[in-house]
Amino acid sequence: MYPADLTSPYLDRFSAAATQRYAALGIERDDPERPKKIATLNAEAFGAPVVLFCYLDRAMGPGQWGDAGMYLQTVMLLLRAEGLHSCPQVMWTMYRKSVTQTVGADDGLALFCGVAVGFEREGVPHLRTGRADMTETVSFIGV
Repeated sequence: MYPADLTSPYLDRFSAAATQRYAALGIERDDPERPKKIATLNAEAFGAPVVLFCYLDRAMGPGQWGDAGMYLQTVMLLLRAEGLHSCPQVMWTMYRKSVTQTVGADDGLALFCGVAVGFEREGVPHLRTGRADMTETVSFIGV
């Protein structure tokens, strides 16, 4: 799902966000069952009753992968407008063969991600992971 050679600051940000996210779900970093618990939550789509799978034609390149991300953001915003919540899940790409077989996708398609869709579970604390400051992530060129 992620580059094997992911380095700082991206690896640090990813690790910090994952720690915050799973601690909010009651999974502590030093829990020996942590990987299994995380895999189970993801495979169960965090309890969502629906998962949308987004595929792209294998001939498409980085520009179209970016387009797909923007398209999915729009879908997720439209879901919110209808009172639904969603969660993009790249983890489904690790099971792309099983997902593709199950949904009957054509061999010429590549699984981009899944999106879990459902209603927010009442009583669960809202999680907001930390974000890097804009000065760390954006460069204005020619300004």
